[in-house]
Amino acid sequence: MEEDSLKRSVLACLLAGLLLMSVVPVSAATADPKGYLIGSAKPLTAAQVGQLKAAGANVTYAYKNFGGAAAAIPNSKVAAVKALPFVKSVSEDTVRRLDAFTGPNPQEGPNQQYWLDLIDAEKNTTYDGSGVWVAVLDSGFYPNWRDYMREDRVLEEKGIAFVAVLGNPNENQWDVGSDPHGMAVAATIIGSRFVDDGNEGGFGTGFVTNAAGTYWLPGVAPGAQIIPVKVCEPIGCFESAIIAGLDYVTGLKKANPNQPIVINESLGGPGLGAVEKAAIDATIKAGVVLVASAGNSGAAGMGFPGAYEPVISTGAGGWTQGWNAWPSKQWNYQEVPETGVAQVYVVGFSSRQLTGQYLDIVSTGRYLLLPYPCAKLYKDGQITNGTLHRTCASKATPDNAKSALFQHLFISGTSFSAPTTAGIVALALDKDPTLSNADATFGTLGNPASWGPGSLEELLENSATPIPPGSVNITHRDGNSLTETWGSDATGHGWLFVDDVLAAV
Repeated sequence: MEEDSLKRSVLACLLAGLLLMSVVPVSAATADPKGYLIGSAKPLTAAQVGQLKAAGANVTYAYKNFGGAAAAIPNSKVAAVKALPFVKSVSEDTVRRLDAFTGPNPQEGPNQQYWLDLIDAEKNTTYDGSGVWVAVLDSGFYPNWRDYMREDRVLEEKGIAFVAVLGNPNENQWDVGSDPHGMAVAATIIGSRFVDDGNEGGFGTGFVTNAAGTYWLPGVAPGAQIIPVKVCEPIGCFESAIIAGLDYVTGLKKANPNQPIVINESLGGPGLGAVEKAAIDATIKAGVVLVASAGNSGAAGMGFPGAYEPVISTGAGGWTQGWNAWPSKQWNYQEVPETGVAQVYVVGFSSRQLTGQYLDIVSTGRYLLLPYPCAKLYKDGQITNGTLHRTCASKATPDNAKSALFQHLFISGTSFSAPTTAGIVALALDKDPTLSNADATFGTLGNPASWGPGSLEELLENSATPIPPGSVNITHRDGNSLTETWGSDATGHGWLFVDDVLAAV
């Protein structure tokens, strides 16, 4: 579902789970307030929360691992809140968007998926991400997520949900998702169960796998375990909820210092605020590795948090030979030739790096077959403007996902190149759990020149294969062709191959 159709003002990430709540819920909002993020130098004390309340702020979250809070504040009280001596900043709670552009043990698929072969995943027979937790800050899971994913690969007890300052309260309903995006992101990492009945994939005719049956589509790191953290609502993914998710995962890391943890944020939006930066910095300094999508805005530039240098950002690419001739629904079963990046292209929607932004690498983000039982909201795999403020309720509810025309969809976006990279990071952490970006240079807000990468990010960048600028003619799943052209602003340090990364660890 290609992204620029998806405007920056809507959607982003996931949440759910118990244990060490790193957020303190307080009270509900008064009449006609707005949601705000309040910055402070250190985590707020109970007395300071009381002062905020006395000044007119109804605090939803008082973050525990860095200075800041989220609160509903009437316009008439904003000045009083700003005047408090411990308050360093007050900014509106903005929304991020999701960067999708779009039972029995199942058998292995008849051939390697080209998007895994394209990153040399088939060469790795030693590491599978075992022992690594990947927190997916996204839109949550549907209640029937077990139809798609192995139950032992999802840490249900740690799943959790957060809402925005003015969002509807929930009871940690991480498995009552507002969109199947979170399941698709998780499946990119750990894999999914796929029932091929001739109506799957969303394009063409026939069977995706060449024959009816139940198959297992492997993920990049099938041994990793997912922590679903729902931070998105039908109207969007607000910073206050995303930051609460970061705070939660930071608390998990501090309680389990030897546990390797990766965060995936397949979402983004314009600008980096003071409280969000403080949250990201605290998370990375604690040893959590943060991976984010570059965005789907093409020449309009990257979104944050991906554009922030201490975060590992990922653009989207594809394979020039990915499909059999239309109208066949099958991907090309020929093995991807081991010729470096000769058949790799960078898609037009993948965000280009502008001044003050940092694009690290590019990975697979074009037409991955993933669980997405909201396919009727999309035309030919691409999101339409009419879906911007809708959930799946018009065709498939979370309780009745199978009313959807499709259960899986060939789907695109940096939303899926990000978890591909997060999966590669999980493989690296499986080999060496001590790797992190905690030694990054965090610099100051508003001064991108003062930011610098951490050692794990540099390892990935140095092991990437550079992608030269280029132009190719691609045949899409509707049988039409499109010329994809990219320059050096679209490629970062290049394409990640699993075997090269693991050799560098």
